Amino acid sequence: MRNFLYRHGLVLFLVVMFGRGILGMLTVKGLQVFNPALTIQKDLGWLVMLLYAVCAFLAVKWVKVDKEIGLIKATVKDYFVWLPALAIPFTLALHLGFHSTWSHVPLLMIAAIGVAVNEEILFRGILLRAMLPFGKAVAIIVPSLLFGVAHLGNILVGGDVIFSLFQFAWTFIAGMALTAMRLQSKSLLPAIGFHFILDAVEYAATGEYGVHSTNFSLGWLSIFVLLNLLFLVYALYLLKKKNNSVNVGMVAFTAK
Repeated sequence: MRNFLYRHGLVLFLVVMFGRGILGMLTVKGLQVFNPALTIQKDLGWLVMLLYAVCAFLAVKWVKVDKEIGLIKATVKDYFVWLPALAIPFTLALHLGFHSTWSHVPLLMIAAIGVAVNEEILFRGILLRAMLPFGKAVAIIVPSLLFGVAHLGNILVGGDVIFSLFQFAWTFIAGMALTAMRLQSKSLLPAIGFHFILDAVEYAATGEYGVHSTNFSLGWLSIFVLLNLLFLVYALYLLKKKNNSVNVGMVAFTAK
């Protein structure tokens, strides 16, 4: 079974994707037996997201693809070059402020790290590995499109419809940027770190676990899409720059 999943990355992605979903659903239903008032949006989001992250991490460790998908140490430079991308969470923080109780912040941070680990392992790790044999363009676009589609599911658990549609747009765009980040640095850790910072700011600002029932202005939603477009352009620039430097290095080595 382990060897089969190692050889078939798309199957591994589907097993982890649906397996963690079933586990999360059973956990929520089990807790609601004791307290029917509990909801994912207000009470259990942090637990579900933590379960998702643990499932994804244990799965790639068990199949032994953790290092192949980028769960390796990154250099200081790998983090430093992405500092301009922090303009996105910084702008978000300035606009939304802080609307959480301090007692709720630890659970929001658990949720943020859970989402970052889970989604990066799934989409920039397992699925990217499965798509790379089809070329970098496919590997960047397809997992990112599915990443965006996955966020439309927030509508089913109480999320605002307009927000979810815009969220699809910017997660698709940001997904491509994060994929370029992963390919540029070779490590998945910078992408996990950036994803955590972004979600931590968002959750602390709204007091919610990313499934928003709050109405956001169309102007602000459009600005966030634009910021992610700039993030994508910057990420693709760095990826191209690195590929060019590698090609130059190979030519110089061959000439010797």
